[in-house]
Amino acid sequence: TFTRDMAAAIFHVLGTHAPYGTYDCTGSGAVKSWADIARAVFEAANGNGGRVVPVSTADYYAGAEGPIAPRPVHSALDLSKLETSGFRMPDWEEELGEYLKTL
Repeated sequence: TFTRDMAAAIFHVLGTHAPYGTYDCTGSGAVKSWADIARAVFEAANGNGGRVVPVSTADYYAGAEGPIAPRPVHSALDLSKLETSGFRMPDWEEELGEYLKTL
């Protein structure tokens, strides 16, 4: 989620006096894993997205010492409350493409 998009959503909610509560805020579009997002970034930036290897949470924390915060199996956010307030978050893949063009 790009900072400017999140800031626009926050200012929209505040400026329209949307109902009080918790609003999920993330780029719209296809739900992807962290590995999928990393793969898209690496592929767009330098063509080596195929080198990104997904790692399960269990494997990632297998050697950790001490308590580990539990992670949800599926952590996609629901944008319906934000959209009901009249704000639509931009598609994260389109925003990524636009951002990479500026580099």
